Amino acid sequence: MQIFRKLAGNIFFKIILAFIAVTFVFFGVSGFLLNGSGSWVAKIGNKTITQAAFLQEMQKNREMILQRNNNEEVVKYLDSDQFKSDILGRMVNSVIVSKLSDDLGITVSQKLILQEVAKDPNFQGEDGKFDSSKFKNFLAKNGLNEERYVKILQDEVVASTVLQSLSLVAPVNENFAVLSAEFKQEKRVADVVKINFKTIGKAADPSEEELKKFYEENKKNYAAPEVRKVSFIAFSAQDFAKTLTVTDEDIAAEYEKSKETLKKPETRNLLHLVFENEIDAKNFIAKLSEVSDKSKISAEFVKLAKSLQNKSQKEITLNNVEQKNLLPELSSAIFKLSLNEYSQAVKSPLGYHVLLLNKINESVAVPLAEVKDQIKKKLLTEKKENLLQQKISEIDDSILASNSFDSAVQKFSLKPASVVVTNQKGLDKDGSELKSLSALDGFLANAFSATQGQASKLFYSKANDQFYALKVEEVEVAHDKKLEEVKSLVMADLQKDMQIEKMEKLAKEVAEELKKNPQDLAKIAAKHNLTVEKNKEFPRFYFLNYQGRQIPYASKFLESLFSVAVGQATEASAQGEEFMVGVLTSVKSSKADPVQVQRAKMEAESSFRNEVLQGYNMSMMKKYPVKVNEKLLAGKQE
Repeated sequence: MQIFRKLAGNIFFKIILAFIAVTFVFFGVSGFLLNGSGSWVAKIGNKTITQAAFLQEMQKNREMILQRNNNEEVVKYLDSDQFKSDILGRMVNSVIVSKLSDDLGITVSQKLILQEVAKDPNFQGEDGKFDSSKFKNFLAKNGLNEERYVKILQDEVVASTVLQSLSLVAPVNENFAVLSAEFKQEKRVADVVKINFKTIGKAADPSEEELKKFYEENKKNYAAPEVRKVSFIAFSAQDFAKTLTVTDEDIAAEYEKSKETLKKPETRNLLHLVFENEIDAKNFIAKLSEVSDKSKISAEFVKLAKSLQNKSQKEITLNNVEQKNLLPELSSAIFKLSLNEYSQAVKSPLGYHVLLLNKINESVAVPLAEVKDQIKKKLLTEKKENLLQQKISEIDDSILASNSFDSAVQKFSLKPASVVVTNQKGLDKDGSELKSLSALDGFLANAFSATQGQASKLFYSKANDQFYALKVEEVEVAHDKKLEEVKSLVMADLQKDMQIEKMEKLAKEVAEELKKNPQDLAKIAAKHNLTVEKNKEFPRFYFLNYQGRQIPYASKFLESLFSVAVGQATEASAQGEEFMVGVLTSVKSSKADPVQVQRAKMEAESSFRNEVLQGYNMSMMKKYPVKVNEKLLAGKQE
């Protein structure tokens, strides 16, 4: 049950199933309205995720995240489309796991889960026994209750069981793995000639007719792109929020207004013992019942705990316990007790509990000092949002009324800017990249769809949390350039093409001669003034380093070299801006070391598992097709 050990340390958002790939496309998710309990958000086969369930799950997760961290980035995530997509994805996966459990007959009992939880070292005290306070602290820290935690573990076990069952045994032949590793390590040794620009020399100047023909065939490569001169203004909430303040009077007023919602819940101080069987629990209760003086019952409880279970008073004391943080079986029993009253043996999946109520801590208002910073942050956020909405409206009105940025720049102390940009590629007139525009979402698309001379409305750039408006001042339409304007460029391109054509022709000629007489490599090379590289070693694959992975690839020359026999010549192959022809002189075998063999086995096993899981994934998607209510998520009611 190692899975429980892992989950206990990192249960937060752990319900992602790698073998079920579900992609959701949202249309304006941030603006959708959830206002009808009968509407559905997604359907998986015959199972429906309702609007109400989706909202409830979003709220649970929001509270869970904020309880752990409520910095600005976290808050921004909670308001994002990605957060909604993540929640819906997890809900869909949970439904599919439940269907897997039903289809395959995989069941995980709640009792088994709780038994494993009780054995988890993360939840045990110094005596090696289950410590309910540690478990409760873990649940509280992660915004969970016992029921939800158990459901997460059950889903995880079902998913892991399916994965392990499908890919437990990968049929990989040991000999095949060795051959595969040695095949990949094998090398070729060849004598090689190269034909490049240096070999060919400068091409002759083309005639006027050749130049005109090449220009006409490639005219689009020399056309002048559309160029727009665009003026714009950009601002963020921070530009207006610098002078915002929240006074102590503001905080006090908000505290009084929200006092009822800022109360600490009623709690209990308890003495608590857990017994493995009901007989021991009842024997303990019988001893307690012998005490007639209720004022001495707590002392007797502590004394018996020490003698029977070697537990100190500190170990059996639970202070400030909220009802919601208790096991369901215990919460109702505890909150019915009177002061200095003990419970009967209460059964739970963890054993038999006996509890004694020491103190009732009434619900009280949270002191202002404890929530002052929280209230201040809330008020600042509200003021900032209100001010921003006001400024957006005023700036928008100012721009649209005057068709100019001048009044808005003066009134709101904004900084105007202008840029000359070409072709929606973010380049200036000289072809250099305008990096400053990449931070403004949609700037190029908006600039090239705007009407000349008309100031735009305000656009929002999510990438840098800014607003901007733009105005196209001048437009230079795309047009073909005359040959005289680009003659030097056309000449250089044509000469390069002529050189490459000449290189290819010579390479093919050399290859044909070598195929007939590979033993005359030196003579043939001398005939064409080519240099020979003797005994050059080539691997079967070159490797490209991409995102930390070594991706193998073979060039055309390698493919040709590894397809000929010793003593034979290769085809002429382009390699970058040169051509290569070689004669294979020997094959260099390589004995695979244990690491290489093991890697080959792992690759074969991984390939097999991937094929199985991909096939299973396709089967699952056919059996339980996922349909998302795009109308609802776009803000429309179906």
